[in-house]
Amino acid sequence: MLDDPLHDTRGLRGTRARAERAAAANTRPRDPQRVVPPLLYLPVRLLPDGSRVAERLRTTDERVALLAFTALDRLVNSCGPSQAWAVVEVVALDALQAEQPFDLVAFDPAIPIELLEGGRLS
Repeated sequence: MLDDPLHDTRGLRGTRARAERAAAANTRPRDPQRVVPPLLYLPVRLLPDGSRVAERLRTTDERVALLAFTALDRLVNSCGPSQAWAVVEVVALDALQAEQPFDLVAFDPAIPIELLEGGRLS
């Protein structure tokens, strides 16, 4: 589950060095024009007890992908206007990975329409 410290932006003191370390940790081949910002928007699922978990999807090769968006409008365009979301620092992904294991991070993914219902992930 997502702990509140991952969503508390009051203590953010992003520096260029932290952002560069976070970007360097991302070993996914990428377009040289693409820059991963120090904050990501994650679609979340609200649980009956009031807690939240990050949305993850299984890929065609059976890996678990954490969905992450580099801008809020990209999340809304892909997941729908009713999708619950949380903002996290890139450097917090290790802690999230320990709580909710995933094999890869899917940045700004196009979500198939059949996975959406009522303006959000179903």
